[in-house]
Amino acid sequence: MRGLKRSPETTGTWHARTMTSPASDAATAGSASGPGAAATRRMLARVGVRTPLGRDVVLAAVWAVVTVALLGALLATGELGTAPSASLGASAPQLVVMTLLAVVQYVPLALRRVRPVGVLLVIAVVQAALLTILPSGVALWTAAPVIAAYTVATLRPTRVAVRAVLAAIGVATIGAVVGATDLIVERLDWATTTVTPRGDLFGDGPSGVVVETLALVSTAVLVNGVSAAVGSWVALRRVHDHDARARAAESVEHQATLTRSAVAAERTRMARELHDVAAHHLTGLVVQAGAAERLVDGDPERAKESLRSVRAQGRETLDALRSIVGILRETGDDASGTAPVPGLADVTDLVDAARASGAVVEVHRSGALPSLPPLADVTAFRTVQESLVNARRHSPGAVVELSIDATVDRLTVVVENDLPSGGGAAHTPGYGLVGMRERAALVGGELEAGVAQAGRWRVALSLPVEADPSSPAGGGA
Repeated sequence: MRGLKRSPETTGTWHARTMTSPASDAATAGSASGPGAAATRRMLARVGVRTPLGRDVVLAAVWAVVTVALLGALLATGELGTAPSASLGASAPQLVVMTLLAVVQYVPLALRRVRPVGVLLVIAVVQAALLTILPSGVALWTAAPVIAAYTVATLRPTRVAVRAVLAAIGVATIGAVVGATDLIVERLDWATTTVTPRGDLFGDGPSGVVVETLALVSTAVLVNGVSAAVGSWVALRRVHDHDARARAAESVEHQATLTRSAVAAERTRMARELHDVAAHHLTGLVVQAGAAERLVDGDPERAKESLRSVRAQGRETLDALRSIVGILRETGDDASGTAPVPGLADVTDLVDAARASGAVVEVHRSGALPSLPPLADVTAFRTVQESLVNARRHSPGAVVELSIDATVDRLTVVVENDLPSGGGAAHTPGYGLVGMRERAALVGGELEAGVAQAGRWRVALSLPVEADPSSPAGGGA
């Protein structure tokens, strides 16, 4: 609340006696989110006030008490009253009505969050009534208009807030005109001998009324306009903070999605590696163990040789599984680089292992083996490995033909074998073929698997070659 009075030395000048701070009013209004507001909410919650409506009732009551105390302080210091020395002369009826109107102005604040525009207009009407009964040269503004204008700007769109503030200023203008003409004070005979004549304050006649009216209206514009501007800025800041938090949450969720996708892709890759290693090595172990079982009575030496091959194959399987476990344990910069990265150079070992297990494998190769990227190199190796395993599993004893054709821009790997007795039903596509197709698609290649026209099972892999052909990556088979 402000008290404005005329300076004894300078005619026509108003001085503000600050009784409340608009900044503090603005800070109190609205749904503040600072540490002070949080502490206040916790304190009110301890005494049972936990809802916004309850907090607004407490706010209105506190400001009403503060306003009455400040009015009492002005009376005590002689600034306001009926004494001849009072700077702002007011009769006893005026003081009573001023106090009542100042207190009543806070009552609508209890509903400021529910009906902010209506609360602002009701408070503006009470403020206009307050201006009509004030002594000449006095303008009292409580914290209620400040809080109401601030709340409207924070809770309503800009267009609605501007209209509400202009309406409040219009209502205050009516009260300013009535108050400047002293119509109510003279009609109620509240004038005191201590009031300085209007002619000494603003000039004689209508010009004095106009000057005082403009002063009151300017004060109304400042109080309502500045409070609404602060509220609008706070509303924009809240929207910005909300959007920033939403973007941060979306970023975190996006990162989590990428992480989950990466983990799923890595699990799929590891599943393929385990399938390839287990299918290849364990199939060889089963075949060699069966051969040793058949030879143990008739040809003990060959049986022993098969068992030695089983032991060697078992060690190789353990090494491969340890390497895959090593991949799982590697993280970031701490990776040791011990993960197996097989490629075309290791196809010879695959063929040798297949032949050692009793399979008949014929190799045809044309062109120099290119230097492929690691993923493409692994894809070619796994395709040959899976094809050899499938041939031994589904067509035991059948001749397997492996063709590797390398040109300047493309590598073609073809594995063919005779179909087992009963046709191609045994070649129902499983996870192995799915994994081969996914690997090929990942590196931009193509894989075809099925029964060829000649009645043979055929797996054909075609990979693009980006680099120039280099010397053979491995020895001949």
